[in-house]
Amino acid sequence: MADASDFTTDRSVENASQTFTPLPQPPVAPPALPIASIVVGLATGVAGMCANAVVFVVLVYARRQFGSHVNTLIANQSAMDLFACIFSCVAFGLSFPGSPRSYLQTLGEIGNNLVCFLFRNRVLAIACMNAEKIGLVVTAVCRSLV
Repeated sequence: MADASDFTTDRSVENASQTFTPLPQPPVAPPALPIASIVVGLATGVAGMCANAVVFVVLVYARRQFGSHVNTLIANQSAMDLFACIFSCVAFGLSFPGSPRSYLQTLGEIGNNLVCFLFRNRVLAIACMNAEKIGLVVTAVCRSLV
């Protein structure tokens, strides 16, 4: 077996002390959604808004005739679905190419931060979707107990 002293070279290591230049950092802006995702999200949101608005109106008007706790829970579920669709449409609309990235001139710093946090990051839509899931659990428990 060869010993470490058997391997020698005449070449000197010239570039060992050279430093590499760091790569430029990408911008902090979030990546843009593909246009197909935005169109599908908007179409789904608009269809959901129309369907949930009809269901909500029918349940509110039918509450007088068929008033029960379950109908009230289903009306609340429909309202949560409606608001989730509205907030999703607003969020996808703000993601559309050509929409302004900042609202500092019109809303100020606090308003800009609120719009970015609540709508661009889809916080309101996600909160409504979580409320929908909790509402479904409450409705299922109420139906099984009543």
